[in-house]
Amino acid sequence: MRQTLTAFELRAVIKQTAVYRNARAILDGEWAARAEENPLFQAPITVADLTFARDLQVVEPSEKGLDFDDYGSVQKWIAVNRQFLTTDDVAWLRQDFD
Repeated sequence: MRQTLTAFELRAVIKQTAVYRNARAILDGEWAARAEENPLFQAPITVADLTFARDLQVVEPSEKGLDFDDYGSVQKWIAVNRQFLTTDDVAWLRQDFD
């Protein structure tokens, strides 16, 4: 696993962009809460969101939500967020455990 962020990811963190906020919501277990707060926010989670969240977790750990290295955490997170995930997202999340 990479130990640093890409230039794009670092820029997103510094500017607190929507891409960064998506990654943080994944790590903090807040994606569903964001969708409930704003009915217009119905965007599905993408593999790009998950990848950024995994990379961000290395430099900004979160104790509330998803831990990409823990099978139980991944399975629980998938169950809670299933409505926002595509088949590709689920496969990507489980790839390290197959």
